[in-house]
Amino acid sequence: MRAYCLLLLLLLLSTPVFAAPELVVEGLNHDFGEIKQGGEVAHTFRFRNAGDEILNISNLHSSCGCTAALLTTRKLAPGAIGELQLIFNSQGFRGEVQKMVTFETNDPKHPAITFNLRGKVKAELFLQPERINWGLVKKGATLQTEVEIVNRSKQSITLQQPQITSDQIYAELSARIIAPGEQVRLTVSAKFPDGKKRLAGYVVINSDFTTLPQLKIPVSARLSQK
Repeated sequence: MRAYCLLLLLLLLSTPVFAAPELVVEGLNHDFGEIKQGGEVAHTFRFRNAGDEILNISNLHSSCGCTAALLTTRKLAPGAIGELQLIFNSQGFRGEVQKMVTFETNDPKHPAITFNLRGKVKAELFLQPERINWGLVKKGATLQTEVEIVNRSKQSITLQQPQITSDQIYAELSARIIAPGEQVRLTVSAKFPDGKKRLAGYVVINSDFTTLPQLKIPVSARLSQK
């Protein structure tokens, strides 16, 4: 029996222990609260290599071009600390937002990891609705939609005349100056282009509001075959 236990102990001692990196993250989620539209918010996530081999980081990927991701290093020695800074630009966003950044590692337990940045963007100049999609329409149908341009800032905003990227789309403002807390009406109409199956374009309105100097409304429709 003693010989058997001794043999078992020798086998256990002779079993190789493979070295590997080990990613340990302080936190995966950050809520930045509320910011004004057009502002930027930054947050730094910290992590370390608790293993005994170099931690390699690759394929850093952001879910949106609005969120920049900056790594301090892509190779982390055992015991070393790394940082990932995320910078979110809120221009063009409104309401609840969530942005994600992912990278891959050679840690066998954490081959990929995702960091989350979330919060609320308070818009001071916005459109209702934000886009116009007439869907499937019959040939010769009247296409027209009214859009409210809302000013929730504390200053008057002057709008320039609409610029349109399609000859088949028309737009007219009810007024060019929006007082604080007020709104103006934008009437958008269109006629379906002859010989085409799809209508697409943008109505672009520039303003003197530095936080959001340009409003862009996508307009689209498709011709019904029935």
